[in-house]
Amino acid sequence: MNFQMFGFPITIKGSFLGVIAMLGFVSFQDRLDLIAAFVVIAVVSVLIHEFGHAFAARSQGTQGAPTISLEGMAGFTRYRLAAAPSRMQSIFISFAGPLAGIVLGLVILGVFWSGVVTRSEFNDRLFDIGFFTTFGWSAFNLLPIVPLDGGHIMTDMIPGSVRERGRRAAIVSIAIAVIVGGLLYWQLGLLFAPLILGGMAFQNFQMLQASSAAR
Repeated sequence: MNFQMFGFPITIKGSFLGVIAMLGFVSFQDRLDLIAAFVVIAVVSVLIHEFGHAFAARSQGTQGAPTISLEGMAGFTRYRLAAAPSRMQSIFISFAGPLAGIVLGLVILGVFWSGVVTRSEFNDRLFDIGFFTTFGWSAFNLLPIVPLDGGHIMTDMIPGSVRERGRRAAIVSIAIAVIVGGLLYWQLGLLFAPLILGGMAFQNFQMLQASSAAR
């Protein structure tokens, strides 16, 4: 699915819809209405998140329009700044995505508290999905783990050369991913999130190995 919105080319791939549908099925196995609602709300939430990155990048001056792609298990905003970004610019662009998700969550919370929408079992579940895909996913994205937004922010805040910052960020990412993944599985019995965090830890381990070989 390809279209444009606010001047940004957008692609939504079947792989992303498949992963989101699987998450919806795991959460609401016998409720096709809630599975469909989860897919729609999740797509909107991730798009808003990526719009945050795209608008922030465009405000700093880009060569061409940033592009947004929802694929696999995540959304991606790709852009090229006209000039090499400072650390603060990079942090601003990285933080803009989770911030957009939090703002959307506050809007949903406002609608929930205002009483505009009639309370019912189905509507309450819709609000739960909205809170999870905005506040929940934004909080997850701010974890200091590469390649999450929090990981990119952490990398920009670490002192040293680009290579040293990358190595240090990878070490911190592995530690945080293992600790958080273990706690989520041990305390809450979650499996999907720890598997994702385990994949991120392995990705950072591979980066450390490649960096050591290069040195």
